[in-house]
Amino acid sequence: MDITFAIVRAENADYLCHHANGIYVDVSNPMRTFVAGEDKFRLIEPDRSLERKEYRFRGQNCYLVPRFYANGWLALLLQSVEDESEYIVLSVNLEEMDALGLPDRTFIDVNHYPDAMAFLSANGLATDSGYKRRSGFVEYPMVMLNLALIYQHFPKTFQEADIDCF
Repeated sequence: MDITFAIVRAENADYLCHHANGIYVDVSNPMRTFVAGEDKFRLIEPDRSLERKEYRFRGQNCYLVPRFYANGWLALLLQSVEDESEYIVLSVNLEEMDALGLPDRTFIDVNHYPDAMAFLSANGLATDSGYKRRSGFVEYPMVMLNLALIYQHFPKTFQEADIDCF
C-alpha cells in the first residue's frame, strides 16, 4: 500500500506529513498533527523540478538520492550525473536502535567528506543540531534534515519508510 505524503506549511515551517483520515501527521514527530478546520496551515505542492536537480559537490555534478538504512534511518547519497552507478554516502549510520517513524536527523560522515556539512547547509537540506557522537577517533555531527525538501528530490524512496504505526 502506498503511503500518502503531503507537505504542510504552518508557522513559516514546512513539515513532511503522512495523510490519513483527514489528519496530517508529521512523519518525524507523530505528536504534531494538522487537522483541516481546526489548525491554521496550507498544503504545498511538491516541486517536481527537484527530482532531477543537479548539485555540485567536489567538482562533480550529482543528484541527491535519499535511501534508508536497514534499521530505518535515512541515508543521504549523492549520485553522479555522468555515471549513475557511482555515488557517495554523505551520512553514517550510528544508530543501534531501529528508527521509529521517519527520523528527521542523521549523522554526517565528516571523516570521509569534511565538506559535507557545508554542502548540506548551503543547499538548505540540513542544519547542524550541535550534537556529535564519537565513533573511533571521529566525532560525527548530527544534522536536522529538511525532510519536506529531501522528499521532493526522490518521492519513491519515501514509500519504503516504515511508518505503519501512524
